[in-house]
Amino acid sequence: MTMIGILVLALCLVSASYMGEAEEVMASPVSVCTPIFVYFPYCLEFLVGDPNFSMPSRKCCQHVMEINTLAHHGIGPKTICWCIEMMVKGMQPPLLPSKIQDLPHMCNITLSFPISDSMNCSK
Repeated sequence: MTMIGILVLALCLVSASYMGEAEEVMASPVSVCTPIFVYFPYCLEFLVGDPNFSMPSRKCCQHVMEINTLAHHGIGPKTICWCIEMMVKGMQPPLLPSKIQDLPHMCNITLSFPISDSMNCSK
């Protein structure tokens, strides 16, 4: 099974575990997060420090741009933060702070949504 396949399976399990909590926040959390669940995984190999991905892929950078558009003209940065937090919480290996800092520069973009190694969107 590929890393993306494993991630999709993990996302389904994580989404199910957050459903009760998420329903208080928004009516349909999984459907709201669907674009993030589709776009963000393309950056995970780079963000966790996979030695085969010293640079983010072109697809990763294109998808970060799509997420930026959603931050400005769609679901907004707070919801994007919540979706990413739900996706990466407890993930092993974790996101690396140095790679998170490198991502915007390497993709030549300013992020309009938060990403950190210890996501906490309640702040």
